[in-house]
Amino acid sequence: MSDLRPIITVLDLLRHALPIGTRLVAGREGLARPVTWVSMLHTRPPAFPSLEGREIALLSMDALHLLSDKLTLAAIIHDLAQMEVSAVGVVGSIDAVARKSAEDYGIPLLNLPNDYPLRQVERDVVRVLSGTLPNADERGQAIREQLLQLSTENRGLRATIAALADLSGWTVIVQDKRLDIMAVSGAFSELPNFAEIEAALRQESALPAHFLNRSEAAQHAAEPVLISMAAQGMQRLTVPIVANRLGRGFFSLLATDQQAFEAVDQQFARHGAAICALEMAKEKAVREAQKRVQGSVLERLLIGTIPIDQALRQLVRLGHSPNTKQYAALAACWTSEDAPSDRRLETTFNEQVAMLGSDALVQLLDGGVVVFCHVETVPQNAAARRAIPRAVRQLAEAVLSRARAQFPEAGLAIGVGRPVETLTAWRTSYQEAVAAQRIALQWRVNQPLYFADLGVYRLLSLLLETAELHSFYRETLGDLADEAHANEDFILTLETFFEEHGNLSQTANQLHVHRNTLLYRMERIAQIGGFDLENPETRLAVHLALKIRRLLMDR
Repeated sequence: MSDLRPIITVLDLLRHALPIGTRLVAGREGLARPVTWVSMLHTRPPAFPSLEGREIALLSMDALHLLSDKLTLAAIIHDLAQMEVSAVGVVGSIDAVARKSAEDYGIPLLNLPNDYPLRQVERDVVRVLSGTLPNADERGQAIREQLLQLSTENRGLRATIAALADLSGWTVIVQDKRLDIMAVSGAFSELPNFAEIEAALRQESALPAHFLNRSEAAQHAAEPVLISMAAQGMQRLTVPIVANRLGRGFFSLLATDQQAFEAVDQQFARHGAAICALEMAKEKAVREAQKRVQGSVLERLLIGTIPIDQALRQLVRLGHSPNTKQYAALAACWTSEDAPSDRRLETTFNEQVAMLGSDALVQLLDGGVVVFCHVETVPQNAAARRAIPRAVRQLAEAVLSRARAQFPEAGLAIGVGRPVETLTAWRTSYQEAVAAQRIALQWRVNQPLYFADLGVYRLLSLLLETAELHSFYRETLGDLADEAHANEDFILTLETFFEEHGNLSQTANQLHVHRNTLLYRMERIAQIGGFDLENPETRLAVHLALKIRRLLMDR
């Protein structure tokens, strides 16, 4: 009589028997190997009695050391490969030599969770091999309980996703509410065309309408939906991630269109989305707590109400190194009244910091956002000092690109301060960034404006709020500083005169007037302003006053 039991593969055991947290560390190509029985390591020779081939061998590193302190896992894998074992499950640390040995033989090497009894793993495997597959609800309950246990260990979202990918056999993808990928794990993430797959996953039109309505997705407890990705030859099983009665993102299992999702995959999707909601909430709570501490420290530092040593200790605890690395300040604000909130701008900066892997502090402050970003050490030459540090430029340009894509009507002004080497100097870099941002806002500069590039405006911008600068401006230009319409031609004439280095013929050509007309204007300018442009000191003062006027008039 023929055996009518279905063939059970290593992948089937991963999906239906092995505990959550089992990691496939080598031999992925052997997941389709059939398994007929399970064998556990004995602490007395022979280590694995009665092997016939096609077993899954289970062992702990502690038991291996009890058997012989000279035996290595790589040697055991070599011997098991000769016996045509289908897979090896190990509790304990797996070294690189053992991984290479498993990879060479194409044997799936599974790292089992330390806290799950090996005898229980054996019983679960025997149950499946005997033809008693757990139904989807039973397996779903086990998945849920083990995922919760994994969550209590605070391994984070990416570790949870990696565990689900190994266990389900699918590529697992987590996206946020804007469809940006937060975490991905599985074989497809390594494909050369993954960028194309990622672009397809970002298409809102592919999702059901009630998934896109964040409130509706939460209210109706949406079920996983099968979505075709025909252009990529793929399909995905997708469900919203819901927390606090709002859709927070999307959980997907990704397969080729030749593969078939099963009832247990519905459980993977449901419980995977639920645990992702929990992990996202935990990560958000940690970020919010860090932001509160960071914001308090940063604000007090910049206004001078916290001792430097105390601020340094708190920032080091938050993972920053103000006195061992160079940091540069960046200040940003929206330029239009109907722009999104400053909180939205802060979120955009935080997202780009995460995507770029930057060491940066992001904080709402003074009607905008301030960022302190770790930068590469700036070479001590003039050209390098005038260039925006690469890390800051990348962050600023990434935020500008995202803002233009999401909010095309809302402009953004960004100023960048020079890098500083100590926490004491952070306030200086911040003041420079704010000054550059103010000028970028006034002059409608649509790219990051670096303080070191401002020339004489570096000095003037830092004095803009002082009474002395205003007095100097009015005393130098005299009545020309009045807002009278008649003075506009005289101011333009003066500005052109200085642009042409005092050459009267070139100035007349630029203004498209006769030279005699220009001479008349210059005489009237001297009379109204009460100054003598033949005096070099006066000429310098007037030139500076005109630059101050540009700052004041554009406010």
